Order: sequence, then C-alpha cells, then structure tokens
Amino acid sequence: MSEWNYTKCSKPFDSEADALEYMKSKDLAGYVLKRETGYSAVCPTYPDGFYPDAVLVSEIDNSKAELNKAQKSLPVSNCC
Repeated sequence: MSEWNYTKCSKPFDSEADALEYMKSKDLAGYVLKRETGYSAVCPTYPDGFYPDAVLVSEIDNSKAELNKAQKSLPVSNCC
C-alpha cells in the first residue's frame, strides 16, 4: 500500500531538492511539479493538468514500483 494520503495527493515544498528528498526518504513514487510558488510533490495518480500552473520537473519511481503499477492501471484509449 502506498504511503500517500490519497485525500491529499500533493505536498508543497520550497525547492525541487526538498521535494525529491522527501519522496526518496519515504520511498514514494510520483512527480515533482514546479508551481508559480514553489514546488509540489504529487502521487502517481496525479491527473495531468490538475494544476494549470504546474510544470513537470521530475518523475520518481520507487522500490515498490507504485508508479509503474499506477500507469498500468490507467485505462487505455484506442483513440485516433
């Protein structure tokens, strides 16, 4: 089971390094986003575009492979 609290899939940080250190120390998979004010560490199920100001700066996989599992569980579209 993930360490993320899914009611709060985001945690703010002052720097990218702080966000990365937090995720690595907790062995969390997810992403680091640059925001208008600081950075956010977000869980693997972060919906792209949820934060209009966000720019993806890092993608973190972990030893439990949460990110890989989350990506495999997303629905596949046979569009276009």
